[in-house]
Amino acid sequence: MKFDLHTLRPAVLVIDMQASFIAADGPFQNTGMEPVVVALNTFLAACRQRGVPIIFCNYTLRADGADAGLLRGQPYLEHMQESSATIGVDPHIHRHPSDQDMRHPRPSAFFNTRLDAWLQQRRCDAVILTGVSVNNAISATARDAFARDVPAIVVSDCVAAAPFEPAELGAAYLQILATWTAEVADSAEVLRRLGAAGESQAKRTFLSWSR
Repeated sequence: MKFDLHTLRPAVLVIDMQASFIAADGPFQNTGMEPVVVALNTFLAACRQRGVPIIFCNYTLRADGADAGLLRGQPYLEHMQESSATIGVDPHIHRHPSDQDMRHPRPSAFFNTRLDAWLQQRRCDAVILTGVSVNNAISATARDAFARDVPAIVVSDCVAAAPFEPAELGAAYLQILATWTAEVADSAEVLRRLGAAGESQAKRTFLSWSR
């Protein structure tokens, strides 16, 4: 799949980039995230320069575990609850005051959240997906976007699979998503097209003012 960014107003979703999930010294001992964090910080800075809104979607369960669902009683649950010291966005991720935050209690960032309303309020009609994990939250969010007829672009160098899965599976998950669900492109390609889209939109605005 491939979408025309000239005709879309996307928002960037940063999904589950929390210390609980990506920190090398965190509960999952995720030691392979440094390249993704570096790529993501660069990508987010460029998106802010282009005026693309950014929202951090954080997997967060209640402190009492009442909304844990099928995860109730599973290992690591305590690190997914709002009472956990590592539940916040990892400090290696560069934030900006304009960035928004939203919590979701299931893998999809659309599930039981105000994301639909947030996108509508900002007239965003597409999502650019970054974060973890491509085999769970990224895939679930992409499929929910597809069900809503919302174009989704997965940024291949700004996502990762779960730390306990072989690296080659990450490419397989991306290939599956690209077949029927979302577009998969690297950050350089997305930024190139975002830049061109911004120039095109600015030109249309200028022409409409000059009439």
